[in-house]
Amino acid sequence: MGKRQNINSQWPKYRTPVGLRSLLLLLPILCAVHSAARAQRTPPTLAEFKAEKIMVETVAGKRVELSKLLGQGKAVVLDFWATWCGPCRQEIPHLVALARQHGKEIIFLGLNLEDPAEKRAAVKSFIKEYAMNYQVVFAPAETYQFFNPGADGYRIPQTIVFGPDGKLIKRLVGYNPGIGKEILDKAVQQALGNK
Repeated sequence: MGKRQNINSQWPKYRTPVGLRSLLLLLPILCAVHSAARAQRTPPTLAEFKAEKIMVETVAGKRVELSKLLGQGKAVVLDFWATWCGPCRQEIPHLVALARQHGKEIIFLGLNLEDPAEKRAAVKSFIKEYAMNYQVVFAPAETYQFFNPGADGYRIPQTIVFGPDGKLIKRLVGYNPGIGKEILDKAVQQALGNK
């Protein structure tokens, strides 16, 4: 019988550079620290959002400070949306129904993320088609960035519910008629104080 040859000796030995090896060992630790930091970040309050003094544009073309539309001492529902967004088209009729039912106790505000110079007519048409019964404004990207720091695109619809005390109750990203409706209804009831 011949000599047994080590199969591994046929392959060249590759060495991981020391710096890369250290980075690979540190990567899980860095990810854990980042996740913990994100989890500990307190959700923004309505007062913090108002303090940003963001200017928005109404559908009619008037510029107004966003905080003036959010009122005082009422629950608030903010909805980031766009006319091209399919899930937005599913959610908006539900928001219209909620605004019809609770419009006296809660401020509903649609924050359209499209360019008013290019999409004003399309947004006006959309509002009419969907019988939107709450205020809609064109919101600059900084409004979305406030709730999604570092985001490099829009994840919409994104609906944010605040209680009368200005504390965040729920942020719903995306929408489906089944579970999204249930989550949003529950958040609105909580905002009204009906847990």
